[in-house]
Amino acid sequence: MERGLRESRAIDTEALCIVAGEKVWSIRVDIHIVDNGGNLIDCASIAVITAMLHFKRPAITTVGSTVTVHSLEDREPVPLSIHHIPVSVTFAFFGEDDDLLVVVDPNFKEEQVMKGRMTITMNNHKEICAVQKAGGTPISVDQVIHCTRVAAVKTEEIIQVITSSLKKKNK
Repeated sequence: MERGLRESRAIDTEALCIVAGEKVWSIRVDIHIVDNGGNLIDCASIAVITAMLHFKRPAITTVGSTVTVHSLEDREPVPLSIHHIPVSVTFAFFGEDDDLLVVVDPNFKEEQVMKGRMTITMNNHKEICAVQKAGGTPISVDQVIHCTRVAAVKTEEIIQVITSSLKKKNK
């Protein structure tokens, strides 16, 4: 998850600078798992990017090295500057070679018996932000390409849900 956000430069880190070389906003996201129905990686990925898109920091005014943090009553809070929306899509692998079965969004029971997993993080521009393959099941290049195409469709669907939910909330 962190790789998909940080290395893809989804967040405009320069916009977090208050005073160059001295003061900066820091971002920290804590995830608390309440129940594990499976595929925590994708669930947490959706939760983190949605929280960041929803978050607004206090407005500030900078005069020299003096920083004034404005209250919510004084000025409208400022949203994070986010370049793109990375979302992870996880695939579970069962069997081997010609009998390989690929399942997208594995549940808890499927995770207990899967032979391998691959998580592809993509953004709303269909760019691959990160790929992580875990487990011993070898997969072919054709299978990786197929999973990437499926991930692109799923990413688009997930981002549509996120953006429409945030629009409804903001109204």
